[in-house]
Amino acid sequence: MVDPASGPLLFDTSAESWLARTRSFEAVSWIRQYLSHHQVHISAITVMERVCGYSLLWQRADGAQREHVEARRVSYLATLGRVWPVDGAIAVVAAEIMALLPDPPTPPRRSHRLAESRQERLVRWRFDGMIAATSLVARMPLVHNNAADFEWIRSAIERSPERFPNLGPLELIRCASLI
Repeated sequence: MVDPASGPLLFDTSAESWLARTRSFEAVSWIRQYLSHHQVHISAITVMERVCGYSLLWQRADGAQREHVEARRVSYLATLGRVWPVDGAIAVVAAEIMALLPDPPTPPRRSHRLAESRQERLVRWRFDGMIAATSLVARMPLVHNNAADFEWIRSAIERSPERFPNLGPLELIRCASLI
């Protein structure tokens, strides 16, 4: 278990979504305790991914469902914590990650009867690199629910520490480890 007072932590898109959907009493209790000590820290990339997801849902929804999706999007945007912009330092670190790992380590995923294209998978992979770069530059552990991708990034950084001077290792915390 991760002490909720030990933050702040940077939350990946997958972790933020998991925490928003979970019905686990322990997870809900953990996030409440965390929020009593810290804001939720996320990358601007996470905001972009979440808003894009809401927009795609809205486009596929009918009238009544559209109102519900829009209300959820507005609620999400109204409760944003600390959003870390992609500045010059994060862009440089993200570029180094992308150069070390130009191709995604996992195949495109399928969800809701839709298959992700190779191009969409590459974009999602690049976003993960930008979120990892944000974690390194902000010097915050990264909470995620996406071990298949972030472990590859962590390993690449450990194999090439000279490309990431004064940044240290990428600290990863899986959602399940929070509780």
